[in-house]
Amino acid sequence: MIWRRGIKGESDPNLEDRVNDLLGQARTAGARGDLDRQIRLTAEAMEVCRILVSRWPHDARHVGALAGGLYNYSYRLLQAGRFDEAHAALAESGRHYAALAAADPNEYATSLVDVKLRVMLAFTMNGQYGYAVNQGREVLAGYEAIAGGDRLERAFGLVRTRTLLGRALLLAGQADSALTQFDAALFAAEELREAEGIAGTDFTWLATAPNSFRLAAPEWLGAAVGTMELHDAAGKWGVAGDAANIAMRVAGGLAAIGDATAEARFEAIMARAQEIWRSAENPVQAAAERAGPLDEVMVGGTGLVRGPHLEPDLARISRLAGWGPVPR
Repeated sequence: MIWRRGIKGESDPNLEDRVNDLLGQARTAGARGDLDRQIRLTAEAMEVCRILVSRWPHDARHVGALAGGLYNYSYRLLQAGRFDEAHAALAESGRHYAALAAADPNEYATSLVDVKLRVMLAFTMNGQYGYAVNQGREVLAGYEAIAGGDRLERAFGLVRTRTLLGRALLLAGQADSALTQFDAALFAAEELREAEGIAGTDFTWLATAPNSFRLAAPEWLGAAVGTMELHDAAGKWGVAGDAANIAMRVAGGLAAIGDATAEARFEAIMARAQEIWRSAENPVQAAAERAGPLDEVMVGGTGLVRGPHLEPDLARISRLAGWGPVPR
């Protein structure tokens, strides 16, 4: 990395301005879709942050800025498939947050567990599902152990973890266990929405919700899509239709504050939801269409119609949930 001569001798305000300028340029590059430039500029900003931390190793403002910056930087590295570098950035971020949390647990304990959750994401994106599941159990315990801090951040941390745990289990071939986690995440997220008095009857709801709702919305959507698709694969169209309603609400909220990608995902989820709603409205026809010559259509004592079980379509779930390609 090339630096202008004398950067280490610059004043603190100049270095802080340099960090802000570099991160601003990085955001602009990201908005243009130039991930490589975004990563490079963010890395330069982190180097300047390290200089400030070396000068003020006990200043929570500088240490927190570096820890948070590395956490954000790790996600860009994951997007680029640079998993070893992402793990290194997260390890450094975790060390700084651990020191901060030791001094002020109410302020930093949740951020420390957030780093561990991102490590779990790194394992999942790299196809290391066993490591991801083990990490997920530790992360759940970590969020549950937090006594202070922001209640919503902690609660949505559990939602995000259960969704990611479901994702890892699903991609590892454990659909039943995955559905248990998706169901738990979805139930918890909906409880939080109702407790805050958020109706979600129009797609502006997410824009005006507390920030914790927006941070958790991508995983919330993943839980809804996973629940919708797994219940549909099992021929349980009524439950799948309920999950489709939630998927539409969250996808619509994300589209209202997002970009063209979020809008396209909303359109795709709406088309899929309409298919599932039709099956829920006409279960006998849906079951008959799905059944092969040797399949049986199950009708319960209450008139419940259930079609033959299908294997979940992992590629479709990943696409609708925004997870990207399934690792091979």
